[in-house]
Amino acid sequence: MRPSLTISDFLKRYQQKLKLSFTSRETGLDREIKLSRQAGDTFDAADYFNVIRTSSIAVVGYQESRYINRLDDAAQTSLFNTLFHGPVCMIICSQGNHLPQLMLSLCEEREIPVLQSALNDSELLDNTRYLLSHALADNTQQHGVYLEVYSLGVFITGKTGVGKSELALALISRGHRLIADDVTRFARIAPDIVEGQSPQLLTDFLEVRGLGIVNVRAMFGANSLKQTMPLSLIINLVELDRHNRAEFDRLGHITKTRDILGLEFPEVTLPVAPGRNLAVLVEAAARNHLLQISGYNSAQDFINRQHQAITLDQQTAG
Repeated sequence: MRPSLTISDFLKRYQQKLKLSFTSRETGLDREIKLSRQAGDTFDAADYFNVIRTSSIAVVGYQESRYINRLDDAAQTSLFNTLFHGPVCMIICSQGNHLPQLMLSLCEEREIPVLQSALNDSELLDNTRYLLSHALADNTQQHGVYLEVYSLGVFITGKTGVGKSELALALISRGHRLIADDVTRFARIAPDIVEGQSPQLLTDFLEVRGLGIVNVRAMFGANSLKQTMPLSLIINLVELDRHNRAEFDRLGHITKTRDILGLEFPEVTLPVAPGRNLAVLVEAAARNHLLQISGYNSAQDFINRQHQAITLDQQTAG
């Protein structure tokens, strides 16, 4: 799902951050800021003013302002009529740059607001792109607990009552950080990055059966919490019983993945049974994933060592 964002919403969230003020009348605020990745119809949410490669928000910097202000009235009108055929819904001028009065009038006629920023060219465009990449990202909500473990985003899933929140509490007490409990909102903020965070209402809180709702910030301090984190690893908790005892991979050489927002993430299934220290197992899974990222696979190393031992035995026997 990709959320919608009107100009009015954009200004409520980011007007102070981007240091914006109106140059034109406050018009067209119900227009929607969009981006498109469809073949043959690709445009960004924000880019420099360009009638060939248009965007929803057109940023007028020093070079763009200098070019526009050198044009005569007829050329300015022709330029903006071409721009209006694209997806542009708002124009922002960077610090010290402006549009001529004719173009301001043309924008007001088409209900396209023009704003002025106190930021310079690169600051304005970079900050606007960063904010919109989060606001307009494809997103989904998943049931589970999300933590930072050894600088990795670890998403713990499993059926209700399997012990996800209790495990999270154990990991927090061991120095790891909580991002979200019960519901995690994931957003694909870049082609290869899915970022997770907590819904605003649930931030700081953890529900533990027998204890109820606990405030992690009040109990463990602000350093026990983290606002967002890119997803790296999924831990799936499954109750161990006589029916599924033989299903678990003992070597760990079978790589399972789960799709979230079109990207595949490694998934480790941990059986839950009395006496198993799940916090230690999650830490071990995180450390093992870090080793795999660096190029080392312990399961493959063991298999290679076994093959070498078998070969050596055969050569000795021969």
